[in-house]
Amino acid sequence: MKSNKFFLLFILLLFVTNCAFLVKSVDNDKEKLLSSHFKFWENIRIDGIIKANYKNFAFRKGITIKKNNSAFRIDIYDSGIFGMRSTPFISAYYDSVLTIRTPDQKIEQFKPESKEEIDLSFFFQLTDLFAMKDEIIMNHKVTIDDVTIIFSDEMKIIEISKGKSSSKITFNYLQDLNSITFQKEEKEIIYIQIDKITHPNEEINKLK
Repeated sequence: MKSNKFFLLFILLLFVTNCAFLVKSVDNDKEKLLSSHFKFWENIRIDGIIKANYKNFAFRKGITIKKNNSAFRIDIYDSGIFGMRSTPFISAYYDSVLTIRTPDQKIEQFKPESKEEIDLSFFFQLTDLFAMKDEIIMNHKVTIDDVTIIFSDEMKIIEISKGKSSSKITFNYLQDLNSITFQKEEKEIIYIQIDKITHPNEEINKLK
């Protein structure tokens, strides 16, 4: 009888140990996936098409998005002859201050203050975000101030939303990042179809 109890205890101990090992193994795999995804955003260039439709403002144009560890730049442009790029229609540059070059080539600088806007500065602080990996792996989401970032099972960012506001950004994947959607008041206002993603290590020029 004692030998049977000992055997059952041994089996139970083995089962619990294996379960703990498997959970730890899964967490390690997800940590690697999360680290890889954050590296994906460190130096990135996205080329594609942007479709915007908000109130009476609508267009469909080419777009280039560049980001490194200190700056972020977007250029929206009309296609030139034979697909060559012309002067950007609208450009935006952000480090600590947002600079915008309007279609009439005027330069404006300001710090976003709207409570509806989503602060994307955490993309410059991915090391700090990775420090919250345990919470991300457990809950598949993390909240910084009032911005909530949601992750997929593959530890990729799939949604960013701001508190109880109506602003939301969705990242859509096939195998790689395929498109980015911006919503306001549950309406799609910007859709970016991604044609090409590269990871150059280059300086991002300020607007002049």
